[in-house]
Amino acid sequence: MVRAVVAIVFSASLLIGVAYSGLFGAKGKSPARLRYAPRISGGKTMLATRGRLGVTQSRNSKVQLCVRNPNAFQVSATLSPQLEAPKPVELAPCPFTMWGNKDIDIDAVQGESQSLPAFPYEINAKEAVGDMNEKEYFQTHKQEIMDKLKTHGAVVLRNFDLTKTPQGFRDMWENGLTLSPCQDPLQSVAARQTVSQKDGVFEAVNKPSLNKYFVGMHNEMVGTRTPKKAAFVCLKPAEKGGEFLILNGQQMLRDLNPDFLKRLYSKDMRYAVAQFPMDFLQDKPQFLQDLVKPAIKTVLDFAIKQKVDFYTESVWDTTTNNGDLVLQVRAAPNPPVLRHPETNEPVWFANIHSHSSKLRDMRAKIYSGGDEGRDKTTGSSKINLTDVFYGDGTPISEEDLKHVAEVTMKNVKFIKLNQGDVVLVDNYKTQHGRNVFEGTRKNAVTWFE
Repeated sequence: MVRAVVAIVFSASLLIGVAYSGLFGAKGKSPARLRYAPRISGGKTMLATRGRLGVTQSRNSKVQLCVRNPNAFQVSATLSPQLEAPKPVELAPCPFTMWGNKDIDIDAVQGESQSLPAFPYEINAKEAVGDMNEKEYFQTHKQEIMDKLKTHGAVVLRNFDLTKTPQGFRDMWENGLTLSPCQDPLQSVAARQTVSQKDGVFEAVNKPSLNKYFVGMHNEMVGTRTPKKAAFVCLKPAEKGGEFLILNGQQMLRDLNPDFLKRLYSKDMRYAVAQFPMDFLQDKPQFLQDLVKPAIKTVLDFAIKQKVDFYTESVWDTTTNNGDLVLQVRAAPNPPVLRHPETNEPVWFANIHSHSSKLRDMRAKIYSGGDEGRDKTTGSSKINLTDVFYGDGTPISEEDLKHVAEVTMKNVKFIKLNQGDVVLVDNYKTQHGRNVFEGTRKNAVTWFE
């Protein structure tokens, strides 16, 4: 009997060790993510050195040195007349989430949300820039653009030449809008792959094996870290689909059922951010399960605490994974509505649409015929699954989850981006996601304090 118990605990510990390595990254391999938003980054970006070499002139009167490869993306570097490469960008730590006081009157909020500004606000270079240099345009109009972002929650920049490369994209936000970049919120648990590390430009869910995966609507948040703003750029649009999705959180507050919203706000909510399959225990005698479960839980809790910088709790669960036993990692409870850190406006800050396992399964049937391809991506795909509960750990009813999905999709904007198009996002006021796609897609993001 003792030998059997030791064998089971050893096997479970080995499973956790392998899963932990996959979840948080092993040497030479790309890690999965323990996070609040299940977005898995794309493959490595490689700069091809073969192909034709050409020099082009942009509207910004800057020389562009381009390497063209018929089987790869065009990669270009915007160089100054002195041919001085910019220094690597310095990324500040991602800010802590500003939860504020829980003092929001939900009835009053729903009344105030009836009249909202247009969403999103759009700026077209062909109409706005004229004969002006594009960087000069951003420098001259930066306050106006940032005021529009604060008011509308998202600003779409279209038909700019400057932002067609990672380097030009950086030039726009660094020297044009003078935004302060910060680390990816995933920094606390893993490392997202980059399009251009020296420019602080990160991948934005481009992996071909995830093209059938509909990225649900979410605010970018990991544990206790939340960037205030983000800029998403299209470096190459997909041949079909792949639209960037945005959602005005104040429209969610306006349209959600008052009883549900008040119930959710009063009870708080919490996310399951990962789960470890333990179905091999289910056919064992109950007394044996009672012996080994505490030991397995202790091993997992220790392993997680060595890596993440936020509170987690592991919970045995059979309700999420088709009745199979899993050891689920849950984060601390938090409110679904909070006050914007700059404007003090109440905002919807709940990643229910992206994190609910039931809604994820429903989307898979709608957008990908039930097969999102997650099992074909990484060995940790079954671990890197999320769910959402009330703050006390009780489940949110399927009826309420469907209601959230209906209101979400009613208000989502599908933004088709072309090369160089940028979406500036207020990360507290606006949620984002991504449609399924066909072909090759190259979108990127930089986060800001």
